[in-house]
Amino acid sequence: MAIVQIVHQAQGGEYGYDFRGGTWNAGRALLNGLSPFPRPNSAWLLGHSNSFITPPLLAIVGAPFSLLPFGTAIAAFNLVCAGCLIGALRVLGVRDRAFGVVVLCSFPFVASLALGQPDGLLALGAAVAWRYRDSWPGPIAAGAIIAAKLLAWPLIIWLLVTRRFRQAALAAAATVVFLLASWAPIGFAGLTSYPRLLSADARAFGTDAHSILTALVRSGVPLHPAMALAVALAVAVAATVVRVARGSDLGWFTAALTLGILASPVVWQHYFLLLFIALAATRRHRDPLVWVLALGLWLSPSETPATLAQAWLIPILAAGISLRIAVLSRIAEPRLS
Repeated sequence: MAIVQIVHQAQGGEYGYDFRGGTWNAGRALLNGLSPFPRPNSAWLLGHSNSFITPPLLAIVGAPFSLLPFGTAIAAFNLVCAGCLIGALRVLGVRDRAFGVVVLCSFPFVASLALGQPDGLLALGAAVAWRYRDSWPGPIAAGAIIAAKLLAWPLIIWLLVTRRFRQAALAAAATVVFLLASWAPIGFAGLTSYPRLLSADARAFGTDAHSILTALVRSGVPLHPAMALAVALAVAVAATVVRVARGSDLGWFTAALTLGILASPVVWQHYFLLLFIALAATRRHRDPLVWVLALGLWLSPSETPATLAQAWLIPILAAGISLRIAVLSRIAEPRLS
């Protein structure tokens, strides 16, 4: 299914679609000293759905690839992302090849490759953040992830709740440094208007993604109440994960990743790759239930859900995966004292 999906994307001319309009073009803009950001207008964004929306750290990552022709660049970028995902599993001590195949062929990662998204890089950062959570590399990695993808901000809550106050402060400081350092080459262009850009992106795609917000709006809930209710539901799921995990360290880590993703107004399937990092950390790689839930993500093999059922399906499956990880984490770890 993974191979068929990628071939289908390539034949349809959509292979690397997000990479071309996002990271690759952003890298070119950065090298020319220009802002990589589109105008903060939701109507404009609807017609340019592969625009660069994330903070400029990923534009710096894309700069070396932007020196290459697009076809070569997307192939090289995807090889790097696949290598980073394999590296993430290695960092977490995964030696089970079958589990590695499941993760590499999961729909979130296949979608990431097909679109040219940097989720493999983010997965490696999350793995380092977990593996070295009690020393300096972990918080630095957490700060880098947050600076690249703001939805990862609950990782700082995880560090605070688990009483890693120095690490939390270091992660927060690293986030600020990465953000400022990545914005400096373009003279901080787009910094003050960035909140408006995020708001425009939410208005443009909040009803066409795999978020709880999308499911609520398509169910008939008005937009503004749906936004508040979506955040409340995401918090409830994260709290349930912590409760099921009996307050374990890994339970809080999983809850942080889950909250960041589910609370976002715009969620694409490739975001859920981060949950496989939490799963890998449980060392319960052959759990049949979580494999079935992961396979279920293939039931909506597109970035825009076609039906109301599909709109609800992916958030529910993601919550199910998180809760199953919580069950496995309480086996793997004792409760925090």
